[in-house]
Amino acid sequence: MVGARPFGVLSGSTGEVRIAFFKKDAMQKFDWRERFATPEATQVLRFAARCETSACGHYVDATNKCSLGSRVATALPPVTDALPPCLVRPSCRWHAEQGPAVCLRCPQVTTMIPVGQGPLQAIAAPSALHGG
Repeated sequence: MVGARPFGVLSGSTGEVRIAFFKKDAMQKFDWRERFATPEATQVLRFAARCETSACGHYVDATNKCSLGSRVATALPPVTDALPPCLVRPSCRWHAEQGPAVCLRCPQVTTMIPVGQGPLQAIAAPSALHGG
């Protein structure tokens, strides 16, 4: 997506991925495009991008909200008991719509969901499959 930027790196295990969120000063010194200018970057980094509204399968026109953020906030268990440090929270649509509840679940969400069966695969299905 145009304007996408990394805000964390994947850590943990394949069965229990967690995002290690970048600190602001780390991003000032890190030229991610130079090192990760391939599609495989999504297997290493967590990306944020601006909302594409109706161009995205997760956007619900009737409510003007992101159904993916809603599903993350309600269907995934919290994985932290405090808000993680986050560079995108001030402009995050999920946070604006769902509040801190989505932040407590966000560290387990990856940009590209690994192939297989599990809660992330079910939650990431476009909103049309969830009735909007």
